[in-house]
Amino acid sequence: MKELNDIPEKNPFKVPDNYFEEVNRKIISATSGIEKEVLKVGIFSRFRTSLLIAASVAGLILISYATIKLLTPARVNSQVSVVLHEINPDSYLNDIDLSLLEENASSLVLSEELPDVSNKDIIDYLLNENVEINDIYAQL
Repeated sequence: MKELNDIPEKNPFKVPDNYFEEVNRKIISATSGIEKEVLKVGIFSRFRTSLLIAASVAGLILISYATIKLLTPARVNSQVSVVLHEINPDSYLNDIDLSLLEENASSLVLSEELPDVSNKDIIDYLLNENVEINDIYAQL
């Protein structure tokens, strides 16, 4: 290493002549008279990020919906339709005695209390409906 005494005392850095007098004039002349162009920002540029996010979400929803539709089995709906076609509604309507049903419904609607029904009335009704007498006694 050099010793402190070996370093010359003269300053090696110099400022050009008349630098401080001319620097202000050069800066002002370089910056004055030049107008910057103002760029107009379009609507797409303003909302670009929001539009990209919305498009991504819409794409994700569309892909999810398509995947669910393709991967879920369609046989569930077909089984329900087969069962519905096998049911004959006429057979159920023939089993219901509509006049008896209307009479009982109208009497219950008009009276707010339940009608008194005896065991003998129930047994007579079940016998009229072709229920075996042994089944009736088994339930009692």
